[in-house]
Amino acid sequence: MIYSLKFYLKIALRNLVVHKARMMLALLGILFAVMSLVAFGNISSGMKRKIDDEIGRFGKNLVILRASLVFQAGRATKQFSESRTLKLSDIKRIKESLQGIDEIAPYYDATYPARYEDKTLRVSVIGVTDNIFSIKNTNLLMGRYFTKDDDRTTEKKVVVGYKVYDNLFDLKDPIGKYILLFSVPTEIIGVMEEKGTDLTGQDQDIIVYIPLNTFMRRYSNIDYIKGAYIQAQDGAPLNEMKARLRVFVRKIHNMKTSEKDDFSVFTMEDILKTREEGIRLVTVLTIIASTVSFLIGGLGIFAIMLLSVSERKMEIGIRRVVGSKKRDIVLQFLTESVIVALIGGAFGVAVGFVITIIVDYFGGFPIMFGLQNIFISLFISMIVGILAGIYPAIQGTKYEPVKALYS
Repeated sequence: MIYSLKFYLKIALRNLVVHKARMMLALLGILFAVMSLVAFGNISSGMKRKIDDEIGRFGKNLVILRASLVFQAGRATKQFSESRTLKLSDIKRIKESLQGIDEIAPYYDATYPARYEDKTLRVSVIGVTDNIFSIKNTNLLMGRYFTKDDDRTTEKKVVVGYKVYDNLFDLKDPIGKYILLFSVPTEIIGVMEEKGTDLTGQDQDIIVYIPLNTFMRRYSNIDYIKGAYIQAQDGAPLNEMKARLRVFVRKIHNMKTSEKDDFSVFTMEDILKTREEGIRLVTVLTIIASTVSFLIGGLGIFAIMLLSVSERKMEIGIRRVVGSKKRDIVLQFLTESVIVALIGGAFGVAVGFVITIIVDYFGGFPIMFGLQNIFISLFISMIVGILAGIYPAIQGTKYEPVKALYS
C-alpha cells in the first residue's frame, strides 16, 4: 500500500466538498436512521426511568382491589355502574384471613367541587384510612395527617394536594382554614408535597384525602367502598397474592362459578406491562423505520459512488499509471463511502440529541443519553457505508489505465 490513511481521508474530504450537494442527499437517509435510533433509544430510557420512579412514589408491593363496572337492569340512561358489593367487613376479613399482607387501606373516591372564597376547583376526594400515607409514600409540605381518632369520630378534616393549595390559596398558609367541599365546611390540616401524575393517569396533586368514615357518613351517605390498597409483605409474590385475593373475594361474595367478577385486582406491574408493551411496539416500528432509512441511505451512497467512479475515470487512470494498485482504488472509494455514512451518522446523533431534549422536556421524562445507542448507530452507519461502496469501488478497478486516460 503506497498511500497512507491520511491521504485517503484527504482525497475523500476534498471530494465531499467539491460535490457537497449530492453528498448531502446521499447522507440524509443515514441521518434519519441514526436520528430515530438515538432519539427513541434515549426517550424510551427516560420513559422507563420515569415509570420506575412513579412505581416507587405510588407505593411498593401494592395490590389494588377495585369495584368493577356491572350491568344494572332497568336503567334506561345508564346501564353500567360500579359494583356496590365491596364492604368494610370484606376488607376486615381479607386482612384477618389472607397471609402476606402488611397493610390494607379501604377507600371511596368521588369528584367534588372545592371552594374557598371566590375560587372553585374540581378535585378528586378520596375517603381513606390514615395508613394510606405510609402505603403511598406520601410526604407533607406542611401540617399533619389525619389520625385513627379523626376517622373514628368522623372529623371533617382533610389533607390536600399541592395544586389544591396552589389554586385555592395562592401558596399561602391554608392550615386551619376551611374549604367548602361539596358545600360542607371542611378544615385543612395538611398539604402534601408535589407528586405529579401516577401510572394510572391520576394527578396526585389535585387529590383531597379525608377520613373514610367521615366521607362515607357525612358526605356521601353510603355503606359500601370502591376498593382497597393492599400492601404485601416484602418478598411476597404479588401474582400469587392477586390470585388468592380473587378467590377469597369471590368466596365471601358467594359468587357462582359462572358469574363474572364484580371487582378487579391489579398491581402497578400490570400497568407497567401495558406501558412496556406500548414502548416495545414503538421500538419495533422505530427499528423498521430505521432499517428502511438505512436502506435508502445505503442506496443513495451506492448511486452517488457509482456516479463518482464514472466521473473520475481520468483520476483512476493517472493513479494506476503512477503505480497505484487495484486495492488502492478500492480503499479510496470505500473510504469515501464510509466517510459519507459516518458524517450522516454524526449529524443523526446530533439531531437525535436535540429531539431527545425537546421530547423529554415537554413529556416530563428524565433526560438520558445512552452511549450504547450512539456506538451501535455509528457502527451500523459504517457497515452501510462499506456495503454501499464495495461494488462501485470494484467497478473502479476495471478501468484499464490507457482506456481511462483517453475515454
